[in-house]
Amino acid sequence: MFVKQASCFYCRNVVKSLIKHCNEQKSFKSTSFSGVRKPQGKNKELDVTSADMELSCQPDFPNVIHRVVNDKLAFWQTPQGLQIKESILTFTGRFVRMFVSVERYDNYWENVQLQEEENALKFNQFERNLFKSEGAEVTMANFTFKLGGSVKLVTDDRWVDDPRNLRAPAKKDFTIEGIDLRKSFINYDGTQHFEKLGYVRYLNVGDSKFFDNTCMTRLHPLSDTLEYLDISGTSVTPEAFSYLRIFPRLKWLNLSRLESSKLQKCIPYLLEILPPGCVVVTNDELPSDCYGIEIPFRCPAQPAKDVLLDGENVIGDPVAFNGLYGPNFLQLTDVTHVHQMWKTPLISKQRNRVLQRINMFQRKPKTHTLVEYIHKAENQRPLL
Repeated sequence: MFVKQASCFYCRNVVKSLIKHCNEQKSFKSTSFSGVRKPQGKNKELDVTSADMELSCQPDFPNVIHRVVNDKLAFWQTPQGLQIKESILTFTGRFVRMFVSVERYDNYWENVQLQEEENALKFNQFERNLFKSEGAEVTMANFTFKLGGSVKLVTDDRWVDDPRNLRAPAKKDFTIEGIDLRKSFINYDGTQHFEKLGYVRYLNVGDSKFFDNTCMTRLHPLSDTLEYLDISGTSVTPEAFSYLRIFPRLKWLNLSRLESSKLQKCIPYLLEILPPGCVVVTNDELPSDCYGIEIPFRCPAQPAKDVLLDGENVIGDPVAFNGLYGPNFLQLTDVTHVHQMWKTPLISKQRNRVLQRINMFQRKPKTHTLVEYIHKAENQRPLL
C-alpha cells in the first residue's frame, strides 16, 4: 500500500510540474505537417517542399482536427502534449516496474496480446460464400462495417459507417470509392477482401497495428485506381516500400509515425519509384482518429428526414475543391486539405462500439495502458 501511494504521489507531482512548465510558455505552435514532393519532368533534384520547413503555424482546415472541448485537456492532443504524455507514461512504467511482480504483469500483457490476435483472426475471415453471391464490392462493405470502418460509394454523397444507413443502388452500380479503416484490426487475411474491387481511390488504415508488410503485398488489386493512401502509425517498415511502385496514379502517401529509423533515408528511393507529383507526408504526429468531420444525419427508416447536402460537399474531387476555395488552392503537403477534400468521417459512437467489442485495450484503457508501459520498461535501463 505504501509503495502504491508513494508511486502515485510521485507521478502526480511529475505531471503537475510538467503542466506548470508548459503553461508558462507564451505560445505553442500547432501541428506542422511535412511532406516530400517529387518534381515534375526530368529534373532529378529533390523538391523538398516541407521536409525541413514548417509550412505554417496553423493548418488551413483546423475544423477537421477533433479537439477536446475542455481547454486543459485539449493541450494533450497537440504534438507537444502527446510527447509529454509519452514521457510521463514511460517514466511511470519504469518506476512502477521496480515495485511490482514483473512476471505477473508480463503474463497479463502476453494474454492480452494473444486475445487480440485471436480477435483479429476471427474478424478478418474471408466470407467466400458472400463473395460469390453478392460480389466483391458488397463483401468489402460488410467487412468494413464489421471492423468498425466506413465506406464511401461513388453514387453516394456521404460516408457511411452504419449498414442501416447504406442507400445501396443496384448491385451492378454498387461501387466503393473510399475505405476508412483507421484504428481497425485489419490484417493479412482481411486484405483478401480487396480482391476485384474496381474503383477505390482512397484507403486509410492509419494506426491499424496489424497492418504490416504482408498486407502491402495484397494491395495490388487497387493499383490502377488508388490515389490517396494513409498507412501512418501501422506496422509497415521500409522493406515494404518497394510495393508502392505498382500505384501509377498515387497522389498522396502518409508514412507518419512508422516505427523505423530508416524512414528519412528512404525518401530518395520513394521519389524514384512513386509517380511524378506524388506527395509523401512524414511528420503528421496526430493520431489518425483525431481527424474527422461529422457525417451528415441520415434516417434509415425515413429518407425524407435526411440532411440534404449542397454542391460544397463534393467528396474527393480536387477540381471541385479548388473551385470552392480558389485556383490551385489544394496543397497535399497539408494533411488537413486531404481530410477536408475527402470529408474524412469522424469516428462516431457506432464505430466506437464496434471497435471496443473487438479491441481488448478499449475495454479497460487505463489498466492496459499502465501494463503496456510496465512491459515496455523491460527494454530500458532501470531507474535505480
